[in-house]
Amino acid sequence: MIVGDRIRAIRERKQLSQVELAVRAGLVRSHISNIENGYVVPSIEALEKIARVLEVPLHQLFYDGDELPPLPNLPNRVTAADIVTGMGRNFRHD
Repeated sequence: MIVGDRIRAIRERKQLSQVELAVRAGLVRSHISNIENGYVVPSIEALEKIARVLEVPLHQLFYDGDELPPLPNLPNRVTAADIVTGMGRNFRHD
């Protein structure tokens, strides 16, 4: 699992043990191990906690580099601004 490999690499680069990461993130060490070894798919909540402890933006657990990857140009995509302004009300799935 790419996410687990990235978490392990960042954790080791920051010289943190699995126990230290787990304690600081409020998770169990075995859960960190299972994520890093690809046995479980972490929840968004767990990823957010791990990213916070590792002091990296959440997207860096998925992608290399400091820049966010470009979003695909999806047809009929409702943006957050559309939802706030009420434009997203008429959105329908085809």
